[in-house]
Amino acid sequence: MINSYFSLRGLLVNFIVFPLGCNSLMKRPSRELNIFSMSALDLFASAMGTFILLAVILFPYYLKNAEIVERMSALRQELEQTQAALAQTQQQLQECTAQREQCEAQRSELQARVTRLERENRQFEQQLQECRAQNANLQGQINSLQQEVENCHEKLKQTFLAVVMKWATDKQDVDLHMIDADGNEFYYSQHNRERSHFRSSNAELSIDTTNGPGIEIWEEPRAKPGRYRIYANFFSRNGNSKNPLVKSTIYYRDGSKKLRDVTLTHEKRKKLVAIVEVNAEGDVVVR
Repeated sequence: MINSYFSLRGLLVNFIVFPLGCNSLMKRPSRELNIFSMSALDLFASAMGTFILLAVILFPYYLKNAEIVERMSALRQELEQTQAALAQTQQQLQECTAQREQCEAQRSELQARVTRLERENRQFEQQLQECRAQNANLQGQINSLQQEVENCHEKLKQTFLAVVMKWATDKQDVDLHMIDADGNEFYYSQHNRERSHFRSSNAELSIDTTNGPGIEIWEEPRAKPGRYRIYANFFSRNGNSKNPLVKSTIYYRDGSKKLRDVTLTHEKRKKLVAIVEVNAEGDVVVR
């Protein structure tokens, strides 16, 4: 391509300079004109060569103009589609931003509710602990009351026994004999007032009259379940020939009951007055 440039330059020089040269043979040579003419020709040839060189370089691209136009049209279409997609994306971004702001507002509201619920939960836990302490205190009081109730039930199951025997004849000595549920026999010589005769029993013959008219009393503060037998013994007439009429009464938790009257006719002989049965509930049955 460089060789073509210099060949073209040579042709132009020969084409333009040669006629001028012929004229110069006929005239007096002008030194300034030759220098100016050669510079102009050289500039023109250089510009012409440059144009031709650029035309030769760019010539292959001219053939692709339709393809470039089609490509530019496709690119414009893609650009429009991209712009439309970008606009849609921007709209979606705005919607997402609005949703995010809404979610942030909801999150703040939920956080406030969680904070309130946590505070209420702490208050509830404190109240629950107080209720548990009160419940424990109440449970202790209930247990104490239940124990007292059980004790009361046990006490209600128990009964006392008191037998009162009396007679109206003068000078005569009648003795009360009482046999408890353990088989202990209480009478004037085994009265158990100092717990010296029956240490396991709290019962005693508290009153013993030896000269009538008289009265004898046997007491048991806590009667065990079992059978009790009441006897009257005509110990001595002491010069009185009458037969004594013995009247007896038994007292217990639920009330009292008069026992049958007994007339004693023989000295030193016991006569059964009554049989008393006490069950586990403290109920008393007199037979």
